[in-house]
Amino acid sequence: MKVFITGGTGYIGAHLIKELISKGHQVHALVRNIEKATQLPKEGLLLFKGDLGDSESIKEAMKGCDQVYHMGGDASIWAKDSSRYYTINVDGTRNVLDAALELNVKRVVFTSTAGVLGPSHDGVVTEKKFRNIDFFNDYESSKAMAESLVKSYVAEKNLDVVIVSPTRVFGPVLFGDPASLTLLISKYAKGRWRIIPGDGSKIGNYVFVDDVVKGHILAMENGVKGGTYILGGENHSYNAFFKILKEESGLDYQLFKTNIGVQLLMAHFISFFAILLNKKPTITTKWVRRGNYHWEVSPNKAVDELKLQITPLREGIKKTLNSL
Repeated sequence: MKVFITGGTGYIGAHLIKELISKGHQVHALVRNIEKATQLPKEGLLLFKGDLGDSESIKEAMKGCDQVYHMGGDASIWAKDSSRYYTINVDGTRNVLDAALELNVKRVVFTSTAGVLGPSHDGVVTEKKFRNIDFFNDYESSKAMAESLVKSYVAEKNLDVVIVSPTRVFGPVLFGDPASLTLLISKYAKGRWRIIPGDGSKIGNYVFVDDVVKGHILAMENGVKGGTYILGGENHSYNAFFKILKEESGLDYQLFKTNIGVQLLMAHFISFFAILLNKKPTITTKWVRRGNYHWEVSPNKAVDELKLQITPLREGIKKTLNSL
């Protein structure tokens, strides 16, 4: 089967391409830079130059494909022009959906984020949760708008789309920039991470990258049209996460708990000098505030309906450390 994918040069996308090819599919990948993508698999992959703002390049790459995985988007922590999030994540999604309609694609799987559903300050987050707190950043806001667009195409144009919403992804890197959590694990292993946010009690949901990839494929195969599935793993506090990381790495570095005031001050400092040096900040005050909420999530719908099997956090961290 021929499968079209956006975001194939990204962290999760590279894993998905590898898995699709291993299943015998022919993958068409839309990439902005062909040279950058040369490290991706050669067999079973066709590269098409283009981007999400170019509807013609999308259609050219999608021709003959039965399935579409739309993973491409701007998930960066900071952008000089915040309108970029909406141009890429919303308008780009519209271009992909329009091409899928025109070319009679059988099904689209759209990659969103569990961050759209909001933190768990009033209970464990599920797909039915109604967000009652403002978005923390333009990334969340733009992905929420893209989700609304997807649902309108299902309801009004009868396009078969399934939404998947990963939580905090981590795991080995095949290609592309590592996920922020993978980067944290790498920094800790090298002795370059010394911080626990807050008092360490805030809960997050951690999902291994292989499970995210399997969740995408299972959503394509078994997901309900118009449905949303959280692709999550185990819930752990920061304290529990770092305890497991210490045990699996065999490295017991001293970690310092930092209250939100200190975190915000550090974020201001990092952002100021990064922008001054014409670089992207590694953290911003918006993301600091986001990290000081509980993000306890239930992946039960994906487990029950898609039959997704979850990799325990300890096992995932061990595999990540071995890959490093």
